[in-house]
Amino acid sequence: MSDDQVSLEKARKIFDRISQVFNEQHITPNPLNYQVWYEYFKGDKPKFRQEMDTILNHPNGYNDRIGRRLFNEYLKDEPANGELDRVFKRLLDAMIKRLTSWTEKLENQTQQLDQYANSLAQPDLDPEKLKQITDSILNTTNSLRDHNRGFQRELINANEEVQSLRQQLIAARAESMKDELTELGNRRAFNLALAELSEQFVTNPQKLHLILTDIDHFKSFNDRFGHLVGDSVLRYFANLMRKQQKSNQTLCRYGGEEFAIILPNSTLQQAQEMAESIRSQIEKAHLKRKDTDEALPPITASFGIAQYRADEMIELFVKRADDMLYQAKRKGRNCIMSEFDVPSA
Repeated sequence: MSDDQVSLEKARKIFDRISQVFNEQHITPNPLNYQVWYEYFKGDKPKFRQEMDTILNHPNGYNDRIGRRLFNEYLKDEPANGELDRVFKRLLDAMIKRLTSWTEKLENQTQQLDQYANSLAQPDLDPEKLKQITDSILNTTNSLRDHNRGFQRELINANEEVQSLRQQLIAARAESMKDELTELGNRRAFNLALAELSEQFVTNPQKLHLILTDIDHFKSFNDRFGHLVGDSVLRYFANLMRKQQKSNQTLCRYGGEEFAIILPNSTLQQAQEMAESIRSQIEKAHLKRKDTDEALPPITASFGIAQYRADEMIELFVKRADDMLYQAKRKGRNCIMSEFDVPSA
């Protein structure tokens, strides 16, 4: 499966999750709720996500009133990032205005019906007056029905437009988190994935491993053969990793010739086996220059593995994996090191 297909599949999964939650919890499918739940599933606002988790764990759960409060507190004044965000925000504001207008009309017509009911309770009501009140009730009821149907049509149309816009926004956001050369996740995607997994660790502790790897002596390789050949090697290495990737794992280009593999719900043995598979395949590869068909020298890579610790800062987790990568370099390169391979001081 290509990276574009993976991104599209992730987009579909987000909307499937939102639709499922709306059906199960009887949540109004209006733009405001779509915005709140999309931001929740997107997961790049830790404080907002934490409050949503607290709300969902409460017996009363989520409702429209809470959704409006969360929107006003966390999302309303947030600057739009790009044209799709701006269009969506305008659409959302317009829908809120329509909802407010409809609510005001409903309140006014409800008050009128209450007044008519009080008039009907008068003991000395003559037939002519009764007819007038009855006609007024029918007119108000018909008007209320028409307003309700009109608002429902607007809501359906707006929801369809919201879904279309959000799908485009998800695709655009996925593109902005992709490394242009290798089509793996970029550094921002790496940071967001680790932040989300570390938050999940609080309520759902599980073994989380990180592999950092880079190509040995890549600078001298680039200097000798040029950046175009070097870029081809990086793409080849990225494709080797992609072939080993499981559905719950995240692959990113961490920087330069360095790559990261995030393995949630994993064991050290699984991390080591994945690293070894990639190491041995790149070592055995017989690469040639496309322009001259000249054979390239063997390519090797080194790997460092760390396991996440409860309540640990993400930066420390990454540093420990980087330290293990450094140990693999010191050991002679073309090997794998984890903290369990290094004697305690």
